[in-house]
Amino acid sequence: MIREIIRPQTQSYTINIPAEYLNREVEILVLPVGPERKVLSQSASIVNKTAGILSKNKVEPVSWQRKVRDEWDSRG
Repeated sequence: MIREIIRPQTQSYTINIPAEYLNREVEILVLPVGPERKVLSQSASIVNKTAGILSKNKVEPVSWQRKVRDEWDSRG
């Protein structure tokens, strides 16, 4: 994986693809970093609101998750 954080000065940017990635599908993402990213603060808010929600009912997360998946598998 290659990760590079830049501050572009134009709308065009040229990247060099490593030889081991040639003839393969690759994903190229362009995301803002820094305080402008409001999605991050919303995500943090959701995490804070839901933290420990399963522990209040003494639910063991892995067995609960298996049960939910089994219910879906039996329907299909």
